[in-house]
Amino acid sequence: MDAHDYATALRRRWRSVLACVLLGVAGALLVTALMPRTYTATSQLFVSTGDTRSDTAYQGGLFTEERVKSYTRVVTSPAVLNGVIDTLRLDTTPGRLAGHISAQAPLDTTLVDISVTDPSAARAQAVADATAVQLTRYITTIEGARGNPLVKASVVKGSEPPTTPSSPRPEVNLAIGLFAGVVVGVGGAVLRHATDTVLRTAEEVTERLGLGVLGAVPPPRRRRLRAAPPAGTTRRAEALSLLRTRLRFGVPDGPPHTLLVAGPRRSEGRTRTVLDLAGSVARTGLRVVVVEADLRRPRIAAEWGLARAPGLTDVLTGEVPVQRALRSVGDPPVRVLTAGRSSADPATLLSSPALPRLLRTLAADADLVLVDSPPLLSYADAAALAPAVEGVLFVVRAGRTRQGEARRALDTLAAVHARVLGAVLTGTRAGRLADWRPPRDEEPPPPRDEEPSPPRDEEPSPARRRPERAGPPPSADPEHSVSLPARHGAGAAEHEDRAAAGPRRD
Repeated sequence: MDAHDYATALRRRWRSVLACVLLGVAGALLVTALMPRTYTATSQLFVSTGDTRSDTAYQGGLFTEERVKSYTRVVTSPAVLNGVIDTLRLDTTPGRLAGHISAQAPLDTTLVDISVTDPSAARAQAVADATAVQLTRYITTIEGARGNPLVKASVVKGSEPPTTPSSPRPEVNLAIGLFAGVVVGVGGAVLRHATDTVLRTAEEVTERLGLGVLGAVPPPRRRRLRAAPPAGTTRRAEALSLLRTRLRFGVPDGPPHTLLVAGPRRSEGRTRTVLDLAGSVARTGLRVVVVEADLRRPRIAAEWGLARAPGLTDVLTGEVPVQRALRSVGDPPVRVLTAGRSSADPATLLSSPALPRLLRTLAADADLVLVDSPPLLSYADAAALAPAVEGVLFVVRAGRTRQGEARRALDTLAAVHARVLGAVLTGTRAGRLADWRPPRDEEPPPPRDEEPSPPRDEEPSPARRRPERAGPPPSADPEHSVSLPARHGAGAAEHEDRAAAGPRRD
C-alpha cells in the first residue's frame, strides 16, 4: 500500500476511526473516575560520614555513596517496619506495609528518598516520617556496633502531607486513551481497506477487473411520483444519457444492435438499468425493444403494468408469433417482450437455436435490442444468452459486488467468448448537486418607479390575465393524434376574437 491507499482508507472509514478515538477517550475518563484516589508522601534522609578530616573526606563520600545503595533495601525490612507499626499503632503487618513503601538513592548523592502511598494524605506522610526515623535509628545501631558509627543519617525532608493525589492522573490517562484510539482506529481502517474486496468506485472496477466503466448511475428515487416531474433532468437521467452516448460513440467497432445486461449476483440493478436505458435511448428517436430473458424472476411486466403472457417463452416454443407478443409502452414508445409463461427448464429454452433467430428478427426492425438476464453466478441462463448478442454490459453494484464474484462472472463470459463492452457501476452516490430544472420563460416584472401601471380600462398584461386550461400536449405519433371536434374549434376562434377586441366596456 502506498500513501494514496492510506489516505483512501482514512477517507472512507473516518467514522470508524473517530468512533475508536471517542471510545478510547471515554474509556480513559471511565477508568479515571473509577480508580481510587491515592496520595504519595516523601521523606528524605541525608547520610554523611563521621570522619571530619579533610584529607579523608573524599574517601568518606565515596564510602557513603556505596552505603546508601544498601540502605534503600533495608527500608522495607521488618526490623524497620515493626518500629513504624508500633509507633503509629497500625493494624497491618510488615509485609503488607512494605507494599506501600519504596526507597531509592539518587545517582551521585548520599540521599535516600522514602515514598509512601496511601488513600489518606495524612497517614501517608505519617508513615513516611516514621519510616525515616526508624531507618536512622537502625543505621545508627548497625553502623555503631563497634563503638564510633562510621556514618550518620539525618532527616532533611518530610512532615508535609501532599495536597494533590498521585493517582489517578487524568492527563496521562487521556493521552493513553487517545493514543490507543488512534492506533486501533487507523490500524483497523488500513487493515479493513487492505482486506476489503468490495468494489465501490469506477477506479477500483478498472484497476481490479481491468474493465472500462461506461457509466456510473446513481440509485433511482425511492418514492415514485404519480404525476410526471417538471421538465428537466435528474442526476440519474444525466448518467444514463452519458451511458447512452458512450455506447453509441465510445465502443470500438460501432454500437451494438443487441445488448445483454448481466451481473454476478441479485439486487445489482440490472432490470432497472435495462428499463431506464431503454427510455433514455427511445427519447433520442431510436427504436428500442426490451426482451425479458430473466425467466427465473421476471419483473419487467410488473414494473410496467403488463400481462406476463404471451411473451418470450411462448415465442421460443412457437406458440405465439413475435409481433403478437410485442407490446408498446411509454411515451416515447418502447416495445417490450415480457418473459411469458413459466418454463420448467429456462436454460435449455434459452440455449435453443430459436433465440438467436428471434434476436436477429427484432434487431432487423429496431435500432437497439436490450436483453435482461438472471445473475451469472446463480444460473447458466446469462452464459447461454451472451453468445447470441453483439455485446454484454456488465453491471456492478457499488458497495455490494465483491471482486472475486465479479472476476468469476467475467470468467464465465470469457468462457463462452462473449464480447464485454464495459461495466456500469450502479448505486453510486453522486455529488451533492441539485437536479437541473429549466429556467422559467416569464420575465421579471418592471420596477414600480420606472413604468406606470396600466389604466383600468386597458387590457391587463398576460402575467395578470387568468391562465386558461391547456389541453393535453399533441402526440408526436400521427397515428395517436386526435383532432378536436369542429365546435370546439369554433369556440376557440370565437374566444380569440373576443380577446383581440379587448375588454368589454359598460
